[in-house]
Amino acid sequence: MARRFALWMLLLLASILLLLSLILAYFSCKDYDQEFTDKKGKLAAVSLEPAGKSGEAEKYWLRLQGDGGLLAECGLLVPPDRANRYPAFVVLGGKATGKYAVDYALGVKDVIIIAPDYPYEPRESYAVVDVLTDLPKIRTALFDMVPSVELALDYLWTRKDVDTGRVVLLGYSFGAPYVPALASRDRRFAVAAMVYGAGDLQSWIRHNVRRYEGPLFSDFVGFLSGVLLRPLEPLRHIHNISPTPFIMINGEQDEQVPRRNVEMLFDAAREPKRIVWLSSRHVNPRDTSLTRTIIRTLGHELIELGVLPGMNTDARTSDLRR
Repeated sequence: MARRFALWMLLLLASILLLLSLILAYFSCKDYDQEFTDKKGKLAAVSLEPAGKSGEAEKYWLRLQGDGGLLAECGLLVPPDRANRYPAFVVLGGKATGKYAVDYALGVKDVIIIAPDYPYEPRESYAVVDVLTDLPKIRTALFDMVPSVELALDYLWTRKDVDTGRVVLLGYSFGAPYVPALASRDRRFAVAAMVYGAGDLQSWIRHNVRRYEGPLFSDFVGFLSGVLLRPLEPLRHIHNISPTPFIMINGEQDEQVPRRNVEMLFDAAREPKRIVWLSSRHVNPRDTSLTRTIIRTLGHELIELGVLPGMNTDARTSDLRR
C-alpha cells in the first residue's frame, strides 16, 4: 500500500512538472508582437488634468484610452509656449516612480516629457507564496507597458508642439529593460537610451533577489522570471535597434546592475552605439546630484547626435569616466 501511494505521488509530481514545463515552454516561445499591437489598438480618448507646475513647465496627469480597452496613465510636462515645436522624451522610470518620473526632470527646459505609469504596485518584499500569487498580475502589467508606451507615442503625434523627428525613448533602472523591445518594434524614436540597465533578466533578477534571500529562492525567482519575461528580454531585441542610435549610461559601483550584464548587452548592440560610465552606485531619485549628472550626460550625448540643438542645463562632462 505504501509503495503504491509513493508511486502515485511520483506520477503526480512528474505530471505537475511536465505541465509546468509545457506552460513555461508556451510562454517562452509565443510571439507577442501581434498581441502587443492588438492590445494597443487606436487612441480613442484623451483626458488631461492640470497638476500645477514643475519648474517653468506645465504639469498634467494624462489618461489615454485605446479602442481595445487599454488605459495608460501618464505624467506630462509641457513648456508654456505652445507656439514652438519641442523635442519629446518618453520616460520609463524606476518601479517607485512611474508617472512621477516627470518630477525628476531637474533643470530641463524646452522639452516635452511623458512618463507612463506602471499598472502594478510592487510589494516591499516577496516570499515564495507572494511571487506565485502576484506572478500573473505582474506579468500582465509588465507586458501592458509595451502597448501603453506606443499609445503614448500615438498621443505625442497628435500634438502640434512636438517635433516628431526628435522623440527620445529613455528607460532607467526598472524601466530600462523595455528599451530594446520598444525601440526595435517602433521606428518613431530618434534615439533609444538605457540608464542603469542591462541584459539577461534571469541573472539580473537572481542577483537582486540574492541580495536579500537565499540561493535556492533567488535561483527559483530568477529562472521563473527569465522564462516568463523572455518576450521582453533585452538580449533578444538589442541587435534590432540599429540604425536607431543606442546610448547606455551606467554606474561603475552599481550594486543592483552587474557590470557583466551591462557589457553583455552593449557588446550585442549594433552601431551606432555609445556607453558612458559614471562613478556612482545605482540611480536613486533622492540623489539629486546624481540625477543632475545623468541629465547633463544624456543632454551632451543628444547634442552630439544632433537630436537636441542644446539644452538649458550644464552640459559639462568633466565629472564623467568614459
